[in-house]
Amino acid sequence: MQTKAKIFLFCCLTILCTFANIAKTQHQDIIQTYPKDYFRSPLDIPLQLSGTFGELRTNHFHAGIDCKTGGQQNLKLYAVAGGYVSRIKTSPRGYGNALYIDHPNGFTSVYAHLKSFSGHIGEYVERMQYDKQNFEIDEKVPPGLLYVTKNQVVARSGNTGSSAGPHLHFEIRDTHTEEALNPLLFGLKVADKVKPQINQLAIYQFKEGTEKYVKQKTITVKGASGKYSVSPKLIKLGSTRVGLGLKTYDKQTGVHHLNGIYSLKMYDNGQIVYAFRMERISFDETRYLNCHIDYATKKSGGGLMQKCFADLGNQLNIYNNVVNRGIIDLSDGTIHNITFEVEDVEKNQSTLSFMVQYDANASAGSFKEVNYAAKFNYNTDNIFENENLKVFMPYGALYDDLEFEYETKNPAAEANAYSQYHYLHDSKTPVQKYFDVSIKPTTLPYEMYDKAVIAYNTAGGRTKSVGGTWDGNFLKAESREFGKYFITIDKTPPSVKGINIYNGKNMSKNTQIIMSMTDNLSGIESYNAYIDDQWILMHYDQKSNRLRYYIDERCSRGSHVFKLVVKDERQNEKIYTAKFTR
Repeated sequence: MQTKAKIFLFCCLTILCTFANIAKTQHQDIIQTYPKDYFRSPLDIPLQLSGTFGELRTNHFHAGIDCKTGGQQNLKLYAVAGGYVSRIKTSPRGYGNALYIDHPNGFTSVYAHLKSFSGHIGEYVERMQYDKQNFEIDEKVPPGLLYVTKNQVVARSGNTGSSAGPHLHFEIRDTHTEEALNPLLFGLKVADKVKPQINQLAIYQFKEGTEKYVKQKTITVKGASGKYSVSPKLIKLGSTRVGLGLKTYDKQTGVHHLNGIYSLKMYDNGQIVYAFRMERISFDETRYLNCHIDYATKKSGGGLMQKCFADLGNQLNIYNNVVNRGIIDLSDGTIHNITFEVEDVEKNQSTLSFMVQYDANASAGSFKEVNYAAKFNYNTDNIFENENLKVFMPYGALYDDLEFEYETKNPAAEANAYSQYHYLHDSKTPVQKYFDVSIKPTTLPYEMYDKAVIAYNTAGGRTKSVGGTWDGNFLKAESREFGKYFITIDKTPPSVKGINIYNGKNMSKNTQIIMSMTDNLSGIESYNAYIDDQWILMHYDQKSNRLRYYIDERCSRGSHVFKLVVKDERQNEKIYTAKFTR
């Protein structure tokens, strides 16, 4: 009886697992329906986009749409539906000034790069900043404290944070999961009768018996009006396993920007073997963009090539109908008919068709043999260490198994380096999670220990600090980049300059006090401004290195003393003072 019971239980579990897998596949293939008439546009001008949802950006997928504002700031921004403000953030980087509104239908609207907040929202923000004596706040607002109604002006458009120009970054999120959703699936109208364009095809060949691959060739794609081709139409390859990549963009009517596509499907002899759709993106997953694209090509200046096959450690949930990770098996020796279908949200479609076939006489790709220091597995923790270096890479930091390369060099005598140079693999290999780098100094004077940082050289040759804390005899920091690492010191105070103020200045005709602020290495940690020893709010824009105090009732007519105190992350301090009148 026990044996029959076990068999029955096993059968039930098998059936349940089968149905679960079927349900998962069906969920991936079905586009969720979203309310089409609930939200209005956040602007009162026709929507034109300089960026689409899911667009490929540096280290992330674009989580919203970028709405053009005609190169202007200060346009009225409207609540797209009724609800209440749930979060407010002000920052010199990223989204800059950002507003989050929860709606009763289970979605949250987000408005970013704002110049200012309107009405009682703006009053609340300023009160929080003065209470905390900090320009940078990230406040979760109690439910119901700041109600808004549909069509209410809640903010003004701007260019704050990491914005490269005036525009509105707009998002719709699932309030419960906080996943970003494609706003164009909610009925927002954008003029678009333009089909996506396909520019390049890339072919990657796998080394037999391994998961190592190289880009064998890049082929320029020809065509227009949705129909594209390559020459020759039959491509013969010397590997039995190949991956494909596509450089493709979307445009909207009347807009010159090359934006991101909505969906892509790849067929092998009529069967879908790889597909993705930009419907929803989790912020926990967004950095997996670095294995969705050909990262080495991007770092070499070759643009954004989307790989149409998945690395072993790729955990993105945008894919569906993926067979064998999207890798094409040519071992049967027959001709494989490959077709790509690329679409935007309005279902404007472009196609690319060609054929591939295995040919034993064709090149199988050039695989460089390297003298590696260790083998790292993508699905385990990995440790590499010697007497002067420790590297700990946690599980999930890598997208594929890695033959880890390492070498050291001694710095030149005049270099501002207090350890060996440690070359960790190469900067063209992407990393998902932070890993620990610990370096032992060689010539660091004891009195400079509190000024020491771990630095690395960027691809552009710039020295950048990743900070560091002492762990015994090692300085330890976190990073997500391979490259050249070493210990250096930062004993230089930040640079602070008055732009429109100086000692003895009559400011009676000025509406702002403007300062510039930069740091040479470790980065700005804090900045505090005072008038007559009373703290004042200065708005910080990191991309322009500007601090601005908008003169208000806290600065009355008469004589005053302005003071700005700036510290970097190694506690080097700069104080600027100026007497002025108004």
